[in-house]
Amino acid sequence: MQSKASTLRRGVGNSKRTVRTLNPALVYDYTLRCAIHACLEENSRQKLQPTKDQKTSNRHSVHLSGVSDVFGNIADKFGSDEPNKDRLTKPIVNGLMRRLGDIKDSEDRSRPEYLNARFLSIVKQVRDGLKQQRFRPQGSINDLVITFLQTSETELKKSDPNPAVWYKDLDRFVVLFTEILLLTLKEDAPGSASQELIDTLQKSILPPKSKQQQQQEQRNSNPINSSTDILDVIENFPMVKTVQNLFQIKDGIHRQKIRDLQAVCTESNFFLDLKQCINAVNTNQAFPGRREDFATTEAYDTWLTREKKYLQGLMTIMVTSPTFSLNISNEQDVGSANLLSGGGGNGSGGVSGSSNIGRRASDSKRNSLYGSPASTDDNPYTYIPNDPRSYFRLLMNMCMDLDIDVAPDTERAKASVLSQASEDLLRECWKTWRLSPPFRAVLYLELIKNRLDTKDSQDEVDIEEASDAMRALEKCLKENEIRNWTINDRENLIRVFEGLNETYLHSLADSLSQYWRVSSNYVKAQIALLDSIYENPAYLEDHPDPIRQFSLLEETIAGAAVSRWRVLEKSVLDPQNDDMTNLMNMADKLIKELVSVAKKFKQPLKNTLHLPGIVMARQMPFFVLEMENWAFLSEARNAPIDLTFQLYDKVLTLKRLYDQYGPRQKSVLFKVESWFSLHVRRWLKTTAGETPEWVRNAIKQDEFKSINETTLHSSSIVDLFTMFHQAVDFIQKLEWPNSLQECRFNTALSKVIGVALEQYTTQLEEMITMDIYPRAYRVDDANASATLFDRARYQLIGNRQNGKGNEPPYNFMAQTCVRINNIEAARAKLDRLYQNMDVDEIAREMKEYEAQLPPVEKKQEKPTNYLYSIKIVRAENLPPSDNNGLSDPYVVLEIDSKPIARTRAVYETLNPRWDQVFDIWLTDETMDVLALVYDEDVIGADEECGGVWFKLGPSYYGDFQTHEVVLNFIPQGKLILRISMEGEKDDIQFWFGKAFRVLKRAENDAAGHIVDKMGSYFRQVLRRETLDKLLGRDRSFFSSFSRSSKHVEPTLQDCEDSLAPLLDYLERNLKILNDNLSETNMQLVVLRIWREILISLEGVLLPPLSEQLSELKPLDDYEFHIVYKWLELLKVLFNGGEDGDAVPLDKLENSQYYALLAINAAYNLETDKLIEGYNTTVKNQLELKLRGGRKADRSKSVYHSKNTVKKRKSGRKSASIELPNSDTILRILRMRSGKKVRDFLHSEFEKRNYPTSYVSDGVTAANGTDIPAVPSIPTNDLTPITEHASLPLR
Repeated sequence: MQSKASTLRRGVGNSKRTVRTLNPALVYDYTLRCAIHACLEENSRQKLQPTKDQKTSNRHSVHLSGVSDVFGNIADKFGSDEPNKDRLTKPIVNGLMRRLGDIKDSEDRSRPEYLNARFLSIVKQVRDGLKQQRFRPQGSINDLVITFLQTSETELKKSDPNPAVWYKDLDRFVVLFTEILLLTLKEDAPGSASQELIDTLQKSILPPKSKQQQQQEQRNSNPINSSTDILDVIENFPMVKTVQNLFQIKDGIHRQKIRDLQAVCTESNFFLDLKQCINAVNTNQAFPGRREDFATTEAYDTWLTREKKYLQGLMTIMVTSPTFSLNISNEQDVGSANLLSGGGGNGSGGVSGSSNIGRRASDSKRNSLYGSPASTDDNPYTYIPNDPRSYFRLLMNMCMDLDIDVAPDTERAKASVLSQASEDLLRECWKTWRLSPPFRAVLYLELIKNRLDTKDSQDEVDIEEASDAMRALEKCLKENEIRNWTINDRENLIRVFEGLNETYLHSLADSLSQYWRVSSNYVKAQIALLDSIYENPAYLEDHPDPIRQFSLLEETIAGAAVSRWRVLEKSVLDPQNDDMTNLMNMADKLIKELVSVAKKFKQPLKNTLHLPGIVMARQMPFFVLEMENWAFLSEARNAPIDLTFQLYDKVLTLKRLYDQYGPRQKSVLFKVESWFSLHVRRWLKTTAGETPEWVRNAIKQDEFKSINETTLHSSSIVDLFTMFHQAVDFIQKLEWPNSLQECRFNTALSKVIGVALEQYTTQLEEMITMDIYPRAYRVDDANASATLFDRARYQLIGNRQNGKGNEPPYNFMAQTCVRINNIEAARAKLDRLYQNMDVDEIAREMKEYEAQLPPVEKKQEKPTNYLYSIKIVRAENLPPSDNNGLSDPYVVLEIDSKPIARTRAVYETLNPRWDQVFDIWLTDETMDVLALVYDEDVIGADEECGGVWFKLGPSYYGDFQTHEVVLNFIPQGKLILRISMEGEKDDIQFWFGKAFRVLKRAENDAAGHIVDKMGSYFRQVLRRETLDKLLGRDRSFFSSFSRSSKHVEPTLQDCEDSLAPLLDYLERNLKILNDNLSETNMQLVVLRIWREILISLEGVLLPPLSEQLSELKPLDDYEFHIVYKWLELLKVLFNGGEDGDAVPLDKLENSQYYALLAINAAYNLETDKLIEGYNTTVKNQLELKLRGGRKADRSKSVYHSKNTVKKRKSGRKSASIELPNSDTILRILRMRSGKKVRDFLHSEFEKRNYPTSYVSDGVTAANGTDIPAVPSIPTNDLTPITEHASLPLR
């Protein structure tokens, strides 16, 4: 839309600004006139300011001050510094409402004015306002006067907007209301108002003095009488001095100029200038404005109303001032009606624009500074120059120059460029020269912009100055809508905005080109200025897409980032350093700088330019290229591990910065996996190689003492798991970007942990074994090189040393217990490590990945050999082969009838422990292995004691874990093996599972060693020789010729004394174990010790299980009774004596305990009934197994500790007897004699040796009852015995 040309400035015919050279002397002249007028006005105001006693003597000054447009604020007259003084009260409100109501309803007609329609309307409005304060009055009594004054002004303006027409009515109405208020205060609310307020109100209604009286009083009171005094006052006035300083005028010339202008700068000439302005407005002249200067009629009308209102109000104040007088012959000619009428379009009815009414003859000729009066001859105004806008532009520019270059910052007006003195001078000039706020705001912004354009670079002070100018403009826009601006002002605004936009885009580009050092607040301030421009509606009309230019700054930032990289690269690349050092230095520099940039510029600039992202998008590819070059160097493959991972941490930090702040469309730059995966594997390999030494050092430095009373393990396990956790933390802190590779790293680390724990456990087991069996290794070495005679001698005397009885009892050491506790603590710590590594989640992720892989076709592979590790641990319940009721067993493993392994012989035991390991290489075929146990004999062939088949093959042991296999010998006994196939799985759960099994087995083995060691001493004490000694019997050859035979039942104390060595041994060692073992281990060990005691007592009562008749005779009643007394004494000991605070009875009185008691019921039964009972028991056991049930609980009724021989004998006559199990009955039968017993034992063992022979038809029991053959129950799921039922052992 083409706008009309602006003629806002007189003499300018178009909107384009004409460059005109102004004479500074003329600007000085008119600026000085404004300063002189300000001085005279201030002097007049001081003269009119009443003394304390005269504050309310002038009635007109009180009343007319209520006109808000021109008279100020009446609160200055009635205001009080005390907030609670003369407050409104309910009596005042109610009394005043009543009186005003009487006037409104015409009930009070005491004054003629009460019938005035306008007065009645004002009274009604004020009364309606009082209704709202009936219950909770707020404000003061002074507010009533102010409210009445404002209401009156509004009502009177309705009839005529010119105050000069109705100001007398306003004066009269205020007097009437004040009288009513005084009457209310005196009669309705006495004491509610202070005397000072009442005096003020009373003085305000006194009749006014005449103008002549006021002038005379002022002349009498005016201290300045001579013209010389007035000249001094003007010359010393601050604003006048500011003008002199601004234009650099000498004192003499400046004083002469003041003297010349003193006659011109009068109040009457200022009044006539105002009158001339009103005439110019009414006649649509170029100054101060006309219709053509505005885009719309509405905008012009808004300006016109405001301008006329201001001018007329100012004139009204002057007219009503007591000191004002026009310098003309007849004062009546300039009455208020004529003076304020403003004339008409033709200039009639007052002082016209072409007349010089009121001006002295000398006024027409105004001397300039340099004596060039011609420049002002054609000017009809005294105070207003011909081109006020140009004058004001030059004046403001000069003020800026002075204040910026000369005036200190402390004199600045807030954040403005201008000082307070300059602000005051400019304010006086623009008020006098009638310059609009939009013009001033745009001019101020333009001059600031021009100053910025002349500078090479901007700083924060310049930004603050521009921001101040923008704030002034925004304030102007809020108070003056841009649609009401003149066309010229609007065009100037757009022009200034365009220039300022260019200026600050360049400034912002300069700032962003040094993004690493620029202040973010400085950039934000620059952008805030641009925002002010871009958000302006007028600017948006001409520039609909202002952000487009702003977006071009991205190229500036990108170029600066590249340049900055080159600077950084040059600063860190040192030829004397290796590539890794240079890379680390570069990474440090980048991290420090990019973190700083990211903090400074968190949000995108105008939601368009994300500076950190732009910088990283340019710099990171350069760094990645350097990393690529380094990663493939041969030196990098062997770089120091610690330095490599320091570099990794820095690279990972850069990657995080890039991921967080980099560009939205990120390319895969940081190939961390390819750069550092090799080094992680190197670290894992190094850790795996160093771990065995760490384990050995941890054990070597450990004294195996409990850490404290609550922590019963020692330092080595702490050191070991500290190392594990450090390794795990290292992997976790890598925060490896590839989760699958991280799972593989953890899997490899789990192997290191598992192997280390296996090594640690093995060494602890060896130490525990050496603690308990210190001579075991020496004996093994001796046996390996012993001669036939030595071995025969060892078989004859067994473990008896030096030909004496038994070896001394072994007392356990605290260190042994601590080692066992270490194994238990390792299990607990391993479980916590399992949780810390989140092993289940790692295994799940690996399985999901493997499930997604395509199936791989299996190629025809050559037969593979597998290494099997077979540990022959121990055997239990072997048949006795020697005359002493024991055996000297050893085990032979055979494949295809060829022996592949043989253990050493363990002498004089039916429960041998070998703990020997054999490695066997086999193909991938499943092989049948025969395990045979022999009794070693010096004379004659070794006797076979039993055998069993088992399988070896990948299908059974392909999980590479160690399996504990329990094999049942034929006909009796069991063999415990530990079999594993060497190999491993790439599975984290495999290694943790293997470690858990190793630790658990080691814990059980350690408990077994303790029990075995204590069991040997139990058997030394709990034997028949001890019974003979207690009863005083001699079982030698000559004892049969002795005539004396004692049958004295020993007392309980005698029984206890016979066990004194054992009781002392138990108390001593159980205390050691209890003090040093953990609670869990102690519970495990003590129950197994109790089980061993029960087995030892059973060995006193019964011979071992065998098909041969035993030379051992049954115990008589006295001996039998002593054994059970021993049982009760030992039970009391384990239970804790009288306190019963040790092992609970329900743990002691277990199934084995009741099985031992059950021997009492069958011990002296007749042979036939015993055989019959055996068959019944076998049948019941078979039925129970077929049903899958459990044995019925034996109650204590089977045997009571207080049983006597009589009770046991009477038990034989019972028709229903609770018998022990079948094996126990067979052991009782071994002590009987006769062919029937021998044949029965042979028959039963035949059934056990060849169970399949009795499957088809069943077996006929001795009592004639058909009992189906007992199927063989496999004891190991990997080696089902039924598969080998048809295989002969030989």
